[in-house]
Amino acid sequence: MFFRRKPPQYRVPLTRRVRDLELVSARLIRAGFAGDYHSAFHGRGIEFSQVREYQPGDDIRTIDWNVTARSGVPHVKEFIEERDLTVIVAIDVSGSMSFGSIDWRKCDIAAELAAVFAFSAVQNSDRIGLLLFSTAARVFIPPRRGRAHAQVIVRAAVDAAMRGPRGVAGFEGAGRFLERVNAKRSVVIVLSDFLDLNFERALKRLNRRHDVVAIALSDPREERFPRGALAHLADAESAAARLVDLGSADVDRRAAARWQQIDRRLRSAGVDRLQVSTAMPYDRDLLRFFRERALRR
Repeated sequence: MFFRRKPPQYRVPLTRRVRDLELVSARLIRAGFAGDYHSAFHGRGIEFSQVREYQPGDDIRTIDWNVTARSGVPHVKEFIEERDLTVIVAIDVSGSMSFGSIDWRKCDIAAELAAVFAFSAVQNSDRIGLLLFSTAARVFIPPRRGRAHAQVIVRAAVDAAMRGPRGVAGFEGAGRFLERVNAKRSVVIVLSDFLDLNFERALKRLNRRHDVVAIALSDPREERFPRGALAHLADAESAAARLVDLGSADVDRRAAARWQQIDRRLRSAGVDRLQVSTAMPYDRDLLRFFRERALRR
């Protein structure tokens, strides 16, 4: 499975872009994403369903020894998952998310991933909500079920990408906002480039109540630079500018060290994490992430 996607069209109507993402999500879901999503994110627990006769291949740990002793025939217990799952997609819409050196910006990938999670939630009858944040919480759509609600979420995520991210990432404010408006334990999927390193404490605190997953979005030009030139670079969030010698090997080392630092801080926060690049299709990595997470749990 490997999907080659067309670059996003910024001048098309918002409704068409939403429809395009719905089609992309449907194709990924047909390829098995909804099932792996279901396995990766669990509900509140399991409850007893029934007892039936043992069949070859059943897990012997589920044998009901009392019924087996009374009947003389091996029986096993069956359980069903008590799902009742709420998923909130939290998208960083600060200025750095507008960067993209090839066809895709980080905010475009975030909007597409939001669509994949929203329609996977619909497929599994889960509630899905959305938070757009930068300096503060900008948009919050409370979790609900249904395809129409998922379309509202995708429309808001696409609209934010088309308008262009702005401001500074405020993880502390976003985390406290979610704690205030959503007391129920939920899966919180954070889509960000995490270039503002002040996220560790906020994610660690949020992870005490919720199941937090961090998807770190990156672009090749944030890690590797063209050699032999001076460049005037400006911070997309603070507007601070400086002259940088791209011929220095120290630039690449510092960029690589920064991503290692992001990974260490996410690990320290105790959250599951996945890195997604604007330069590569994410479907294989996301599928692998779902399956590894399901195995761990």
